[in-house]
Amino acid sequence: MLQWPREAPALVRTFPSRSGRRKIETIEIMSKAQSSAAAQKTAGTDKREVILTAALDLFRHYGYRRTSMEDIARAAAVAKGTLYLYFKSKDELFEAICRSLAEQVGEGVARAEALDLPLEPKLTALMEAKLGFVYRWILSSPHAAELVDSGSRLSEDVFGEVYDRFYNAVRHLVRGGVASGELDLNAVGLTEEATVDALIAAAYGAEKAPDEKMFHARLTAIIKLTLRGLRA
Repeated sequence: MLQWPREAPALVRTFPSRSGRRKIETIEIMSKAQSSAAAQKTAGTDKREVILTAALDLFRHYGYRRTSMEDIARAAAVAKGTLYLYFKSKDELFEAICRSLAEQVGEGVARAEALDLPLEPKLTALMEAKLGFVYRWILSSPHAAELVDSGSRLSEDVFGEVYDRFYNAVRHLVRGGVASGELDLNAVGLTEEATVDALIAAAYGAEKAPDEKMFHARLTAIIKLTLRGLRA
C-alpha cells in the first residue's frame, strides 16, 4: 500500500497576471512533480506509487476536472501508454488514490484507539487521525470541494467504512468515560449517540481553518470546550 508522507507538499502560491487574473505557475509545479517522480524512481519506488503520488499532487493543485491523464503521465515521467497500463481512466486512478488515503486513515484511527491515554488526549488523537489527515491532504487544497465531491462519487463505500470505524472508536471512548464517571451525559440530557454526533460535528468545525497549524489549534480547543460541558 502506498504510504503518504506525514506532511503534504505545500501548494504553490498563485500570482496576479498582467490582466489582473490569478494564474498558477504551471511550469514550476510540473517541474517539482517530475523531480519528485525521478527521485522516487531512483529510490526504487514502484511505478504505480510514483503515478499515484504525482497524480495527487496535480489534483491538489489544479482540481480533478482540470487535471488530464496527459498531465499525470508527464508529471510521473512515464509514457501516456504506460499510464493506461496501470489505470484505464482518470476515475480509476483517482479511486485508487481515495482507497489508499482511506486505508491510511483507518490505520491512523486504529493506532489512536490503541493508545493508553486519558480521555481528552485520546479523543484528540482520534480526531487528528481522521480529520487531520483529510485536512492535510484534501481540505488544504483550494479545490477541496471538488476533490471531496469526486471522492464521494467514486469511493463512497470506502470512506463510509472508514467513517464507521472512526465513529465507533469515538463512541467506545465516550462509553468508557461514562462508565468511569468522568462524563455525565444525563446532566446535559444527551444520549450516547447524540453525544458522539455532537463531538464529531463540533470537531468538523476546525476544518475551516486557513492552515494546518490553526486547524490543530482549533481542534484542540473545540475538544477541550466540548468535553468541559460533559464532565461530571
